Amino acid sequence: MSSESSKSNPPLQTTLPISFLIIGGGIAGLACAIALRRVGHYALVLERRDRQNVCSNTGIRLPPNCTKILFHWGLRNALIQKATVTHTLVFSRYETGEFLGNHKWDPQIMKETRGLFMLMTHAELYQILYDAAIALGIEIRYGVEVQEIDPTSPSVQLASGQVESADVIVGADGEFGISRPFVAGNERAKGTPTGVALYDSSFSTATMLEFARAFHTDNGQLVAFGYGRACLAYPIHRGNDFAFQWYGPDDGPDGQYGQPPSADVHLIEKPSHESLRLVMASTRRAVRISARHHQDLEDWVADDSRLVLMGESAHPFPPGTIQGTAMAIEDGAVLAKLFSHLLEERQIESFLYAFQELRQSRVSEAREREIANVFFMTLPEGADASARDDAMRANTAAGRSVLEASGEGAGAETKRTWEEMEVVFGYDCEDAADDWWMQWGVLQERALGRGSVGAVQTPSTGLFDFSSMTVQVSSTTVDADES
Repeated sequence: MSSESSKSNPPLQTTLPISFLIIGGGIAGLACAIALRRVGHYALVLERRDRQNVCSNTGIRLPPNCTKILFHWGLRNALIQKATVTHTLVFSRYETGEFLGNHKWDPQIMKETRGLFMLMTHAELYQILYDAAIALGIEIRYGVEVQEIDPTSPSVQLASGQVESADVIVGADGEFGISRPFVAGNERAKGTPTGVALYDSSFSTATMLEFARAFHTDNGQLVAFGYGRACLAYPIHRGNDFAFQWYGPDDGPDGQYGQPPSADVHLIEKPSHESLRLVMASTRRAVRISARHHQDLEDWVADDSRLVLMGESAHPFPPGTIQGTAMAIEDGAVLAKLFSHLLEERQIESFLYAFQELRQSRVSEAREREIANVFFMTLPEGADASARDDAMRANTAAGRSVLEASGEGAGAETKRTWEEMEVVFGYDCEDAADDWWMQWGVLQERALGRGSVGAVQTPSTGLFDFSSMTVQVSSTTVDADES
């Protein structure tokens, strides 16, 4: 089935619509609301920031495992109009500008993912999701602050004193929101500094035409490895601008997305290589975000309640990485897929725990890989950095893609890392949720005397708790037409 044809197949509709109150109206919250509404549930989104400050013009990378979901939701055309499709990674040395090599994504592998690797801005993606949510009739309230959560009701109290209730509360208000510490506790909610910070900015293509031409053909992403530093640059705004993300020492005040740009990168760092120095001088003011490491939460569902975490509230990712946004969108898609099978109220808690089981290992592996990639890019001067660069030089000299190394050592490790990434790209989270239902959900409903469980569903009685169940998921790929 092709990516385009998949959107013509309407999703399974629940036979028991319930209400979800989503705390947080960022990308995670909107994606979750869209997914739930598509299968017949009701969603109210509460966002403490106003509409103008909830998104930014910083760059965002959407890997195929993310875009395939958005394609399924009928958003392919909207994405194509705004995003740039990238095919190539270009690697260089930060200090000297030396070309280390490039990597072009295998067309067949990318075709099998049923998605595309897209580059755009946070604001552009947000507008696409916002428009889709409004078209579905989802209520989104901005400038509304949640002060208290009662997960047993379930309900929330707003700063205005108003109380809003729902059948399920979804915490999608990020690493620093109210939901995460409510479930994890104040101490566990906090991460530990990694010593690295991201400065997220952009520059106009017109100011650096020679630089931009080097990446124009395949909409390439530049990755420059440095000693304790690294930078990424890729086209946004259909090539009129470049996103610029600089990783450097975390020796300034804490920052986070949602805050106004406050740092001038060219005043902080003056690279020895002239081209990169000129690029930095052309960048707009940057948002500064500390990269923090977080331990995996044992529970995403609050005890004896109907409050569940998702997105950055459940699993904060290092800033600027590929999979952070993708995992949040996957979360919403999986939650909705599970709740499309809702027959009776007794299943709500079981579906919340099934969501937790399905997502935790997937997210944990992706996050650890992204953290490792940050440190891989910023290795200090020494044997490890030299081995990484030498392996890339050898591949380039042999006429190979820089990530096609074989044998042992640094080259083989690099190859394994990117092979794992391609497996991540091919994963279909909605298929994984359907697999869970067929392997466990249908089986249990039949055990409760429900007989045949299918698209036409009728209520029955009984209780089963999936909270102690361990779920293993395997990924499959299907040939598709990307054109």
